[in-house]
Amino acid sequence: MSDLINNPDASRLIYGLRDTGYNVRTAVADVIDNSIAANATMVNVGIELRTDGRKFVYIGDDGDGMDASGVHNAMRYGAAARKNAKSLGKFGLGLKTASSSVCLKFTVISRKSADQPLAKLAWDLEHVSQRNTWEMMQEPVTAEEREAFDEYCGDKGTLVIWSKCDRILSKEYGEPGGTQEKQAIKRLAESLAKHVSLIYHRFLEPADTRERNVTIRINGLPVEPWNPFYPARSEQILSEAQQAFAVELADGSIEQARIRAWILPHARDMSKEENERFARISNKAQGFYVYREGRLIQDGGWMGVFAAPEPHTSLLRIEFDFGYELDAAFKVDVKKSRILLDPALEEFLKQLLRPIYREAGLRYRRK
Repeated sequence: MSDLINNPDASRLIYGLRDTGYNVRTAVADVIDNSIAANATMVNVGIELRTDGRKFVYIGDDGDGMDASGVHNAMRYGAAARKNAKSLGKFGLGLKTASSSVCLKFTVISRKSADQPLAKLAWDLEHVSQRNTWEMMQEPVTAEEREAFDEYCGDKGTLVIWSKCDRILSKEYGEPGGTQEKQAIKRLAESLAKHVSLIYHRFLEPADTRERNVTIRINGLPVEPWNPFYPARSEQILSEAQQAFAVELADGSIEQARIRAWILPHARDMSKEENERFARISNKAQGFYVYREGRLIQDGGWMGVFAAPEPHTSLLRIEFDFGYELDAAFKVDVKKSRILLDPALEEFLKQLLRPIYREAGLRYRRK
């Protein structure tokens, strides 16, 4: 029987898992998911460029924190399932695959209360490659790391540090740590803030009671929410009775999903500033906005329900909500970045939304 145990090659697999489709924005969001799952009220993200060109990313929260055993489990590829099934974390892979997509070494430092010692473990891909075994690194917490924990977490919580960041920028610069690289890091931080403002807008907006409020800062600046439906001026078309529908699971049980259809104001009825700040009308912004447990996992596109995006339907955005119970039915992927619709559900949505789809086209044409 021992001949049937076929462990993967550590070096090849840990490097192979770097290429699972993340970019810096989606990788940071995957770690923020863990912070929200740990009941954090505050998440701080720092992107640091040293004078010698070395780059570090710090993601810290004031959540529940972990002891040494908890950190060990969190760092396991395929970590044990969370007790709370509603958790934004899902497969036990996000922290590891997201982090390694950006850097060659990632460290987790955590504690559950101020009177506990800091627990620390790290994965170093070069170390794993040299040893060709799944061996983490257990190094003492440095004075610099203690300082960073105090700054990004406070008394308790979890700090993730990405070092040896070889994939944080899309190109290399002739002068490491120079002006051009500094500008590239600044643009990256701005792009990340824009991404986070959309993905977590329900958590960031104090007036939105569907999710608990979380403050997220990037390089010290608070992220402001951006609601893609611009409810202050858009019209929600579906009646209350149409906004909930049943989905049958493989075991025969029934779960509910929710849907709302928004037609945004015509660009000519807004100032340029209003459009750029609130509505952001464009072809690629139309279509389905899919939320799993309040967190946006897909923004835009018609998922086969209608044809490819085109200008005449650029005013229509669909708010699609479901809970963790429907993960299997919608085939949620590891990155929590897309869902797949059953053909019957696809047809149902097409029939439900077709009149609204036509109406959005007419309003675009001013008819």
